[in-house]
Amino acid sequence: MSQINKTSPAWALVALMFGCILSLGGCGDASSQSDLDPESGAHPAGWLPAGHVSPALSHINTCQPCHGDDFSGGISKVACTQCHLGDQIHVHPLDWDNLVYARHATYVNQHGAAACANAFCHGTNLQGVAASGPSCTSCHIGGAFHVHPWTSTAQDLAATPPLHAQFVLTHGNTQTCRNVVCHGAQLQGVLLSGPPCSACHFGTVFP
Repeated sequence: MSQINKTSPAWALVALMFGCILSLGGCGDASSQSDLDPESGAHPAGWLPAGHVSPALSHINTCQPCHGDDFSGGISKVACTQCHLGDQIHVHPLDWDNLVYARHATYVNQHGAAACANAFCHGTNLQGVAASGPSCTSCHIGGAFHVHPWTSTAQDLAATPPLHAQFVLTHGNTQTCRNVVCHGAQLQGVLLSGPPCSACHFGTVFP
């Protein structure tokens, strides 16, 4: 007759305690990456907007217990998409890829700029936020909603050749046009943005 091994209560207790220790070790590993202040239970000062970027990119899984497995809010009732237009990692819509400079205009024309105009993104007046979204006028020279200066008759200077020439000659150079998201650092044009000057000008930038 086969014998039945009987585990003593003492050994069962030891095994249970060992299991608890292992589980606490796993919990400790996750807790070591917690970004909450242990005293207040809240995120530290400066967490938004810039402070949360690096932790989210390096260990976003530690956000899930509070913000939900799908980051839709969870027990915190704060979803990533309350600010992000893409997902928990991407601030802008996913189809913008790396062409934010070229694709934001269509979004603003269709949806307005309300999602951009907040204290954590581009500022409540679209004046920019430190370590976050730049001011619209850091690129636009016609105000938040116009890339180019506009005349009193609401004509885009770039669409009227004599007017853009007058602007360049009046201001003495093309510095406002020379950047990597407008007409290129060397005025060679930028994909889906400003054309090269040589598309119309033959030989030199200036007529």
